[in-house]
Amino acid sequence: MPMDRETQLRLVKLRDDTGVLSLYVNADPRQEGSTPPWKTRLDQGLKQLLEAVDNGTRSALGRRIEEMKLDIEQLVRPGAPGIGRALFIGLASGQTYSVEMQTPLTDRIALAPRSHIAPMLGAWAEGSPTGIAVVDGKGMRILDTRFGRCEEVSGLHFELDTAEWRVMKGPSATRSSWGGRDGISANNQHDLFDYRIAEHLQKFLAAAHSTLEEHVVTFGWELLVVTGEPELVEAATKSLSNGFKADVVPSQLVLSQSTAAQVQQALAPEIAAARAARDARLMADFAESPRKTVAGSEAVLDALQGGRVDRLVIERDSVWSGRRIPDGSVLADAIAPGQPELASAIADAQLGEAMIEMALASDARVSILCDGVGLDEKAGGVGAFLRW
Repeated sequence: MPMDRETQLRLVKLRDDTGVLSLYVNADPRQEGSTPPWKTRLDQGLKQLLEAVDNGTRSALGRRIEEMKLDIEQLVRPGAPGIGRALFIGLASGQTYSVEMQTPLTDRIALAPRSHIAPMLGAWAEGSPTGIAVVDGKGMRILDTRFGRCEEVSGLHFELDTAEWRVMKGPSATRSSWGGRDGISANNQHDLFDYRIAEHLQKFLAAAHSTLEEHVVTFGWELLVVTGEPELVEAATKSLSNGFKADVVPSQLVLSQSTAAQVQQALAPEIAAARAARDARLMADFAESPRKTVAGSEAVLDALQGGRVDRLVIERDSVWSGRRIPDGSVLADAIAPGQPELASAIADAQLGEAMIEMALASDARVSILCDGVGLDEKAGGVGAFLRW
């Protein structure tokens, strides 16, 4: 299914009294071998999980794994769509969700009363939906890029009726009694002709603001990149309203002849820089608003329980994203980690999952910060903006 806010909410709300089995694989095509390493890790993890759980859960887990055999095979198949893949299975209800994306995910197996979504939120931070408007003399191409994939979704074609526009022909000018030149030269006529076309094109692009505003809402874009000649980019962005729901990123790359994949590749550095700049502004606001923010897991959890959180903020490189948990790890209450540091990381990750669920359930926003952007060290990787 597509990865959007609705998908986030569905996954967060996926619960099962017997347990939700969350399977993540990172099908990296650079990893060679007769048996893909992600398949090996998944097989070993499922075997370990089956051996660790008690008889009642083991029976339900074994039955669901057997029933979902074809889906699990599809999850690990090298030629299947997507690099990052996930499958969520309710053991008692049989409810399932699958997600594929070109953004890498961490190999992991989790069994808990709720779905394990921290890796998915981490991928969201890197590849969240972004709109691209490519402007040129033909109008505007509108593209949607998310999680490593880019496609052209619509466009506006510029057509101008110049039938009544006449370029003067004949002698370029005649001498006047003032010693100057009467009339306008043929070159100036052509310049005026081109100027009028450019003027109409800019008005056309400026009028496209309503289309862009509709697309932002429809596709859930957090950023909108407008790229092309500087004067055309300015024309396409100057009429966007103050309440525009996406950050606008102007670019001077001329990409009118590029495919969707080429456009995405060319703009990737600028999109990444825009995300980092956005998160840096968010942290600047956090530092300047001590009365409207809290930091640290205890204070944030208290605010979440009181429904006071407007935006939950989590560091990308902290334990909340599970980065300190090795690839292929099995997260389940039945399996006790042998290393104290790993046990602490898993406990923090589970607390982070609970915070994300509470935030989304109360209609609060969740921001996973980009690499290199973080909270104060005392915050321990988590903070929140408050509603009151």
